[in-house]
Amino acid sequence: MRPTDATVRLAIADLLAQRSAEATVCPSEVARALSADDWRPLMPQVRAVAIEMARQGDLEIRQHGQALSAEAALRGPIRLGRTSSAAAAGADTGGHPTTPDGRYFVVRGRLWRKANPGLPQEERDALVRQLMDARRALRGRCSEAERQAARERVDQAKRALGERGPVWWTDGAPDFNRRMARNTPYRDWFAALPEG
Repeated sequence: MRPTDATVRLAIADLLAQRSAEATVCPSEVARALSADDWRPLMPQVRAVAIEMARQGDLEIRQHGQALSAEAALRGPIRLGRTSSAAAAGADTGGHPTTPDGRYFVVRGRLWRKANPGLPQEERDALVRQLMDARRALRGRCSEAERQAARERVDQAKRALGERGPVWWTDGAPDFNRRMARNTPYRDWFAALPEG
């Protein structure tokens, strides 16, 4: 049975997560991880998913050690590597582990959707300020109407950030926000995390 693009994406992210930040993987390694015996027919799909991931800024396509544009005409062998921002992932999650595809971070075993990385920094900063202001409004004494209005502002900010509502990725993968990692396709990755 042919894997879905979401499964290929997870396989790429998982292999990259197992390597050092500057290491790369070959698309054939991904295909073999998906089907050890019949991996060659998967190569076009793996390359297509990798190109889409590169377009979304989730990885870099490299050739001869140089990063290539996802729009470049790719000929010959390529390698897949983390982007510099993905290599530094975790800085915006308070040290909580981030899934290999960068979509969620994990707190007490539960997945929490991260903000859309495609948001311009100024817009993201403004939305985070709105979110923090709304959360502060929930503290202390306030009427039920004020509390409800503040909750609605929290929800609006989280939706605008991409942490709630429609997902910000475009590969058709389902949303696992607020689910226990062990009950999702991230279970193997989560089980391999060091304890503590």
